Amino acid sequence: MSDLMERPGARVAAAGSMEAQAKAARPGRTPLLFAMRDPLLGLLGVGLLLLGWWAVTRGDLVASSSLPPPMDVARGVVHLVGDGGYRAEILDTVRAWVLAMVLGVAIAVPLGLVAGAVAAMRKPSLAVVHACRAVPLVALIPVAVLVLGLGTNMKVALTVSSISWLILLNTIYGVSSTEPQLLTVAKSLQWSKVTVLRRVVLPSALPMIATGIRVAGSVALIVILSVEIVAAGSGLGHLIIKFQADIPTHPDYAYAGIVITGVLGFIQYTGFMVLERRFVPWSHANRRQRP
Repeated sequence: MSDLMERPGARVAAAGSMEAQAKAARPGRTPLLFAMRDPLLGLLGVGLLLLGWWAVTRGDLVASSSLPPPMDVARGVVHLVGDGGYRAEILDTVRAWVLAMVLGVAIAVPLGLVAGAVAAMRKPSLAVVHACRAVPLVALIPVAVLVLGLGTNMKVALTVSSISWLILLNTIYGVSSTEPQLLTVAKSLQWSKVTVLRRVVLPSALPMIATGIRVAGSVALIVILSVEIVAAGSGLGHLIIKFQADIPTHPDYAYAGIVITGVLGFIQYTGFMVLERRFVPWSHANRRQRP
């Protein structure tokens, strides 16, 4: 924080800009319909994909045992979601995803705020992040299984280790990219370091932090499903690999598991987009102003 506060060169006139930014940053100013625009366009894309899928199966271009029609897969989805045992497997994946995201954000964001604000910690922290994120997930699976077993703890630990670096990196860059003019004005107003962090640094860094969390949500789902397919004894990924062994007789169940995976990914991504538009609206305002 001291490094950020000591950056030179700015005009006190930037105070008005900072106050205007703070007012624009207040949540609750984004209409719900506008916030749902991108998700609705996404649904249009999904509809076109389903139409193409139906056309391929209708024209007998591929055997139904290899690619069942959309309605057969939809019935498979309803069966999997309605069956208590299968639903428990799906919820096991969702539970692991939620735990991993909560832990990843709780660990990475505070560390990123400190590392981004203190110059002496920034470069060493970035070096550690780049070194650790280069370690492939597959190399960690045997160790995680040996230490934590095949349960939820193993899936959560591997997922947190995969997404924390992404959130941490975005947080560091978000904090370090705070405009020097705003910091100089805050210093001239004799704000405390806590006030500067709360009113200047954090609002400035939130767009990048939100982007990191949103991308990490997708990565977390991919990691959990991959671990479930390779090593776990439960979860949606475990169901998918189990159903794929029965593709000749029940191809609809195998594709239903894949469709459920896509639905979960769409829900989490859309949810983060809506939350970002709601609570970090100035992020999208800046994007619209870019050429």
